[in-house]
Amino acid sequence: MKKPKNKSSKKYNRGTLLEQIVRITGMILMLIVLLYILTEKQGYIPVQPDNISIPEGYELSSGWTITSYQIIDERFYDGEKIEIFDSSGNSLGFYKSDFIKQLRIDGSGKVEDPKKSGKYLHYDYMINDGKTYYWSDKSLGAYDNELIPLTGDRPSVAVNPPQPQGTQIKFINLGSDSKYNPDWVNELLRTKTFYADDKFHGFRKDEKKIDIYVGLQKSRESGAESILMHNVTIAIKYPD
Repeated sequence: MKKPKNKSSKKYNRGTLLEQIVRITGMILMLIVLLYILTEKQGYIPVQPDNISIPEGYELSSGWTITSYQIIDERFYDGEKIEIFDSSGNSLGFYKSDFIKQLRIDGSGKVEDPKKSGKYLHYDYMINDGKTYYWSDKSLGAYDNELIPLTGDRPSVAVNPPQPQGTQIKFINLGSDSKYNPDWVNELLRTKTFYADDKFHGFRKDEKKIDIYVGLQKSRESGAESILMHNVTIAIKYPD
């Protein structure tokens, strides 16, 4: 004798199958979102806005951290004055310790001494275990070239890993951190071509970092990290 059909069982099976499909679909969507977040954080997804075309000869590269550096001004620093020396061991005078500490990061600065008003004090990390300083008539990059600030016609940047001098860089996508920049800064970053006139010291070669040279420090608050953006996409063109 045939068993009577269990209609309620069929409804239950159909409901269970639908629930499983919904659950699996949800898990797949969550995995896709997680994968996107992880890959974007690592810089593997170059984002190119639809309204920007990449100039001929440029290559896209993503995952860059952007900061800024400047000619620091001793007037805005404190600390007990310490003596510094050139590569021959000659004294270059006494300057505030906080100023000298920051000079080792930014590379060049202006001192309070009015007799040195037309001079730039530089730090040379490659000589005498980084204990050497020297004077110059201009702010110099790693190639003994004069650095041009963000507002100039040919603005300079330091790049890590090091790039050939004169390598051209355009900012394609500034990332979400750009909302903290003044509008005029973002406008300059979007419209100007920057040049690799300097390089870093002490960073791993796989760290993708660009330091924008902004010129002379204008106040105590305008520190070297006044620009800080992560996961930025750039276009890069190497010299011929």
